[in-house]
Amino acid sequence: MAKFEFNKSTKKKAPKPITETKISKPKETYDPAKMTKQVEEDYQQEQPKKKHPGRPKSGRKSYQTVRLQKRTVLKINALENALSISTQDATVDQAIERVLNSLNADEKRSYDLWLEMFEKKSSISNL
Repeated sequence: MAKFEFNKSTKKKAPKPITETKISKPKETYDPAKMTKQVEEDYQQEQPKKKHPGRPKSGRKSYQTVRLQKRTVLKINALENALSISTQDATVDQAIERVLNSLNADEKRSYDLWLEMFEKKSSISNL
């Protein structure tokens, strides 16, 4: 039988030539003077924002839910209508102010201490 001979040189492939990678250049470079002008133009062309429908967000007011019995809510609503006060919040605030004005010195001092404690507690929890 004939012996098979393999010629390894025919199987080797020549490597592909590597082309030179050209360094890319930006189309535009950063120019601070141009950017300042552009920002000023954008600021002048800025259109007023559209108003969104719905309840407006009040600036610095923060609200919290308080659970009240229906009977108490009816009393607040009756006071609100009888005294021509605009909101339930204002009604409750006015009623609390009247109670605070009738406190004696010891009760007032105790109230101030409790109020200070609750305000500090709420400011810590808001962080």
